[in-house]
Amino acid sequence: MDVTVLCDAVAVFPEGVSGALPGWGVEEAAWTGRVMPGNVRGEGWLLHFHSYLVVSDAGVVLVDAGVGPAGGEAAEWLGVVGRLPRLMGQVGVEAADVDAVVLTHVHLDHVGWVSDGVEPAFPQAEYVVQRAELEHVRDGATYSHRIRPIEEAGQLRVVDGEVALRGMRLLPTPGHTPGHQSVVTERAILGGDVLVHPAQARWPELTYVYERDPAVAVTSRHELLALAATTGVPIAAAHPHAPLTANASAVTVPTDGADACPPYKL
Repeated sequence: MDVTVLCDAVAVFPEGVSGALPGWGVEEAAWTGRVMPGNVRGEGWLLHFHSYLVVSDAGVVLVDAGVGPAGGEAAEWLGVVGRLPRLMGQVGVEAADVDAVVLTHVHLDHVGWVSDGVEPAFPQAEYVVQRAELEHVRDGATYSHRIRPIEEAGQLRVVDGEVALRGMRLLPTPGHTPGHQSVVTERAILGGDVLVHPAQARWPELTYVYERDPAVAVTSRHELLALAATTGVPIAAAHPHAPLTANASAVTVPTDGADACPPYKL
């Protein structure tokens, strides 16, 4: 099994990090600057927007779908344009090659490339989402603009709880959203927004102001860190510059984090 990191974009979070992470202080700032400088831009919080391409004998799976193109909701919000199709082309994968798209959750910066608002972007793929997540977003704009075309095309697969998928395991990790899920592979745990900031691996109780249920999110972080310790593989989340081990050490990656990184394998 190969897991390739595809960095769709890099952008400064539009709000101050201390406001986004209640409890943020000098110690957390110093730790981040030392351990994960690729998430720091001046006094601001630099976010990476990672998707993961998992290729094995069981098929080609894309986990999350980034910011999306110019004119999309996430691109307008962040002031950046995604580049996922080009990155996939660099590693020899076209949209029609993708067998499944797993959505850790339905936030606009994770579903930017799933459809163009009319047709699914990956014509042969099943799109896999937790039922609790679909129920949570169904009346919202992101569902209408990005997910509805997939459902109407008959390509949306709704799952309940832990399921096996093409040599991987989908594991509910709620809190950030009600139906958030992570993807457990033999190379890494693809954690979506369980860790929105790398400091949450060092301080799992550090909450994010936009978590739907902060207490449940803290529990999910502890459980995923425990799983990383048991399996010996890192947590590769969407926004930290690099994957993190169970003891909150950064995995070495081929970029300093200042710009969107080239595709690389975990």
